[in-house]
Amino acid sequence: MALSSQKTFLGKWGLSILMVLVIIGTFTYGFYKRSQFRKDHVYLELKAIPVGSGWGYDILQDGHPWCHQDYVPAVSGFRVFRTKEDALAAGKIVYDKAVAGQLPDITEAEMRNKGIYIPPYDSTIKPPADWSVRVKDSTGAK
Repeated sequence: MALSSQKTFLGKWGLSILMVLVIIGTFTYGFYKRSQFRKDHVYLELKAIPVGSGWGYDILQDGHPWCHQDYVPAVSGFRVFRTKEDALAAGKIVYDKAVAGQLPDITEAEMRNKGIYIPPYDSTIKPPADWSVRVKDSTGAK
């Protein structure tokens, strides 16, 4: 009698239990693969940002700031991009290098080759009050 009731239980519930185990296993494997993908891949996003009398750009890594550029890099003095398109074009150069695994830097020649307008130096334009602090902090100097 005990064997018969055990057989009846497995006959009734065996397929349901098996299906639940398969579903749990599928979800567990999916979560594992997703966590592996996130470890191996990074989401970068390029955005233009308005800055004072011009434009700059931000590169976000998984939604968090990775590169904040509120002035034209690789040139002396404080200058901002004249147009949103110029800021995005310069940011795209840095973005492409970062995606390719290269050092994400940019030169004045690279910007000029892409047709990015670099405004002439104007000594009357002053950077924001905290600009010198940010420049020192980004180089590691105190």
